[in-house]
Amino acid sequence: MDVTKNQTQVRAEIGWLWQRETDDDVQTDSGAVRFKTYQTDISEGRLEGVWHVTGKALNKNEAVEYELDYLTRPTTGGTLDIGFLDVRCLLVVNRGPGKLVVQPSESCGFPGPWESGFGVNVVPPGGAILLSAGDVPWSVTILANKLRFEAQDDKCLFDAAVVGKIGNVPSSDSSSGSEASSASDASESSDLSSSSESINN
Repeated sequence: MDVTKNQTQVRAEIGWLWQRETDDDVQTDSGAVRFKTYQTDISEGRLEGVWHVTGKALNKNEAVEYELDYLTRPTTGGTLDIGFLDVRCLLVVNRGPGKLVVQPSESCGFPGPWESGFGVNVVPPGGAILLSAGDVPWSVTILANKLRFEAQDDKCLFDAAVVGKIGNVPSSDSSSGSEASSASDASESSDLSSSSESINN
């Protein structure tokens, strides 16, 4: 019997090389601060799947929501589906020019790192956030599965990645997908990009 094994490694690290020239010497400081490395194993806390979206465009005051237990990506010859049972890491990069608000949806919101389900992260233009659950992953359930991204002050272009443990998802033939959009400024809604990318290991 053939068994498909998903392998995922996530490493968070900041590295630097800093030099200062003085009259008689060159002072150098090089190094790195590493947070943690996750690798696939057979434990309950293993990492199995990665999903990402790149170059997602939102107009001012527009939002998009993703159902973490049902994410899809069109590919040559079909569609890849991925559904998270839990989340270990969330990375968001905001390429601006507006602020990007990341938070649970008002309906069936994924509480994740915000615990209460009402917290937010505001990512400034050119900024990024990396949120890690450490050794206790954030659960995804049918009643707590939606993650919301909203552009404020101006339009936004962002990338996002989610890493965690995966399970079965519904057939893509029976659903229109996991992405839903909203806009408080209806005149700009036609410019909202509907493309998304995902990976099903």
